[in-house]
Amino acid sequence: MSSVPEPLVWLPLSAWLDPRNWTWRVPVVVVLSWLLAGYAVGMMRLAARWPQGWRLAPRAFAWGIGAAMLALALLSPLDDLGGLFFSWHMVQHLVLLYAAPVLLQGWPYPVFLWALPACLRVRVAALLRHGALGDRLLRWATRPVVAFATGILSLWLWHYPPLYDAVLARRWLHDLEHLTFSLGALLYWWPLIGAPPATGRFRTDGGRALYLILYGVQAGVLGALVTFWPSVLYHRYLAASGVPVERLLADQAFGGLVMWLSGPIVVTLLALATLGRASREVVESEVLAPH
Repeated sequence: MSSVPEPLVWLPLSAWLDPRNWTWRVPVVVVLSWLLAGYAVGMMRLAARWPQGWRLAPRAFAWGIGAAMLALALLSPLDDLGGLFFSWHMVQHLVLLYAAPVLLQGWPYPVFLWALPACLRVRVAALLRHGALGDRLLRWATRPVVAFATGILSLWLWHYPPLYDAVLARRWLHDLEHLTFSLGALLYWWPLIGAPPATGRFRTDGGRALYLILYGVQAGVLGALVTFWPSVLYHRYLAASGVPVERLLADQAFGGLVMWLSGPIVVTLLALATLGRASREVVESEVLAPH
């Protein structure tokens, strides 16, 4: 085994920027186009009804960045590389994981509601009004315990070796993996972001920090298991890449490091920032409160 874990392939920047190297799969292009067009319609209608509609511009910008991250994960060379090398597949998963909170900053719930035709919007709004079945289901799904469990389940399930190998062998299952992984990420981040209707899920920043830290710990455990596993976990890569086992092990270890370090480090930094904000608020309240 290589002494230093490393990916099998690095691509120059020019290869990433060349549209001929992108995989313009019609279903993905259609879905991304619908997400952008539907959001644009809903945002314009919502902004037109609010005298200070221009203040929604940062929300729209966040949605555009999130959609670009989805395009990078699903259409760029990253998608083809992920089918050949484990390390790149983990990078793809991280892009999907961190696209979710950016998309949620765009407040998709009210915006897409306003994107619907008036007659349909009234019916959907009735299903989602406070106390209705749709509202109760959505609020239940975005409860921290449920959202956390869903995020963990989608992460561990798709890294189970037999299922992972099946994903690499079947395009439709690969698409299903990306869909469920993205939905799991959205649910995980929703209580933290506090996008409508899941507002006020955490009473304290300490709760938010604990939520982040626990996710980082379990993601680190999974990454460590992959990094130090003594054999090739995902046999499909043996047939797909045609490279020596030693190189595949090095690539697998590098992919594990991506999971082990990149994900947990980011959520830990977010947790520390959250705790820092909480401590500042405590200090300010002590200083400013009358004695």
